[in-house]
Amino acid sequence: MNFAETLKKIRGEKNLSQGKLAKRLNVAQSTIGMWESNKRAPRLGDINRIAKVLNITVSRLLDQPRDHKVEIIKNELYVDGDKMIGLDATDINRLLELAKALKKDNSTSPEIPPIKLESPQKKVLIIDDEEGMCKALYSLLVPHNYKVFLAFNGRMGLESFKELKPDIVLLDLNMPDIDGLEVLKIIRKTSNVPVIIITAHPEDISEIHVADLKIEGYIEKPLNFLTVLNTLKFLIGE
Repeated sequence: MNFAETLKKIRGEKNLSQGKLAKRLNVAQSTIGMWESNKRAPRLGDINRIAKVLNITVSRLLDQPRDHKVEIIKNELYVDGDKMIGLDATDINRLLELAKALKKDNSTSPEIPPIKLESPQKKVLIIDDEEGMCKALYSLLVPHNYKVFLAFNGRMGLESFKELKPDIVLLDLNMPDIDGLEVLKIIRKTSNVPVIIITAHPEDISEIHVADLKIEGYIEKPLNFLTVLNTLKFLIGE
């Protein structure tokens, strides 16, 4: 059973709707939906909060064997008191690989499964309040070996950016809580990550140039998905 299936099953056992769980976790209901559909992976810090709200152990949430104690401390994973080195804090699938290895391993200090490094996935963070377009981009990019993360407002985008450290950001300028220009200003205080603006109003790009903020370009809405794909390939590869 993968993480998405486990979360959905336990939420059902607790008689919690997606909306109720989202309210207790202080996240959007769409976030719960994406976790449960395996379209987005929670971060290690999120796993701790989910386990606490559901009143279960992290071990159970990650479908770990009962004879191993699993803890997440300061965004790092510990198994039976041993820190697991090399885990990506955003990669639940790696945690599940570890779970499988633990079930087969009788030792008290299991090692993390071998990592395939020959074709690392590039992380793409899309920050845009148009959920339909974001999900369409997700469906387009994932088959091309990109690891895609979606954020539907500026605040959520900044939190995801800090946690994920993406290879590129696709950023909408017009969002209801924090507009894209402010998001870009905050990103540029700490990072030179490539940023592509996606906007229905290309004249707004002049504000970015006036503010002397670095971007790699912009793509006009409605999006041409082939243009998006080719832009990513050019800037960060496949």
